[in-house]
Amino acid sequence: MSFLARIFRRFRNPTGFVGRDLQGNRYFEYPSVSDDPRRTKRVVKYAPGADMLEYVGGHRRLAVQWSSWLTHTRSHPPTLEELQADLERQRRIQMYATMIEERDRQEAAQIAAAEQSVVRQVKASSQQQSRHEDSNATVGTVPLPEAQQDPRPRTDVPQTQTVPDQRSDPSSPWKPPPRDEPHSWQPRASIRRGG
Repeated sequence: MSFLARIFRRFRNPTGFVGRDLQGNRYFEYPSVSDDPRRTKRVVKYAPGADMLEYVGGHRRLAVQWSSWLTHTRSHPPTLEELQADLERQRRIQMYATMIEERDRQEAAQIAAAEQSVVRQVKASSQQQSRHEDSNATVGTVPLPEAQQDPRPRTDVPQTQTVPDQRSDPSSPWKPPPRDEPHSWQPRASIRRGG
């Protein structure tokens, strides 16, 4: 192999190069410097122009797959296809979350509008009822003459039925609870048999 080919290959795939993420960060794995050969040194080299403080400060984050690979939680490095599929999944979840939030806002607005209309109806009916009571109070003071009263008994008025007292029904949930009175505790003398 020629000298130029080795140099080109070294720059293209440096020693220990494992892969890169979608932001252009490169990941490397070097042989272990300790006695345990399984625990290799894994390193990230941030993309040119990207400041490491952005990642440390929390403004940007490495992909979860690469973070788990760096901490030896994951044994094999992620592929670009896996990273792209995860990015698409995150976009879908964000879109669904936005749709759910919008639906919740619309439902809350509908509930608030319904509550307002119920409040208005209750206020209007209470005002009408108070007006009706006021008008009945002035009209009700004058008794009707005997000729206008109907001597026949009214059959169209429904008879009131007597409802059995639900409190006496044993299966009724409205019955009063039994009165439990506290009792003093009196220990029994133990009786020993045998021995």
